[in-house]
Amino acid sequence: MPIQNKHEIEELCSLSKKLEAEAHQAQTHADAAKAKELHTQLQKVLEHIHQAQGKAMNGDDTSAEPLYQAQLRVAESNQQMEKLLTNLHAQKDSVQP
Repeated sequence: MPIQNKHEIEELCSLSKKLEAEAHQAQTHADAAKAKELHTQLQKVLEHIHQAQGKAMNGDDTSAEPLYQAQLRVAESNQQMEKLLTNLHAQKDSVQP
């Protein structure tokens, strides 16, 4: 999905904040199903952000700073979901005989 304008960049930034909040909820509730779903969504959004950053570096007049902040939010949330899934899996393995 190529980024066309500032509006789309703002949408990506908004989406990154929404997913960050959802990731925090999944972590708080130790929700494995939600964590898996978010992990997939976060990877897709991260890919879109990388595309937008490439376009911004290739002469688009929009600032790359909001994209950088969105990338940090998404990458950190993605790592949290990976860690949550690993921990939940380890817990499940240690509980079963």
